[in-house]
Amino acid sequence: MDKTAIGAATRGTEQEICKLRVQSTPEEISHFHELLDRCEELGLCNVINFSEMFANKGTSKYYRAYSDVIIRTEGENE
Repeated sequence: MDKTAIGAATRGTEQEICKLRVQSTPEEISHFHELLDRCEELGLCNVINFSEMFANKGTSKYYRAYSDVIIRTEGENE
């Protein structure tokens, strides 16, 4: 991870990036994105990015999206 832009941005900190893949219907993925945004507003995490939705092969119902999130611990300042 140290060779990525995200790795460079967090190098020297104790924060770990949680890489998420969400697979569901477009409506449920949008709802999950809203939940992550709300968690960020509450100071529980930092959402680094949230990708666009990608269609899964072989189905028109399910999509996937990716996100990088830093989970904050108690007492951690912004």
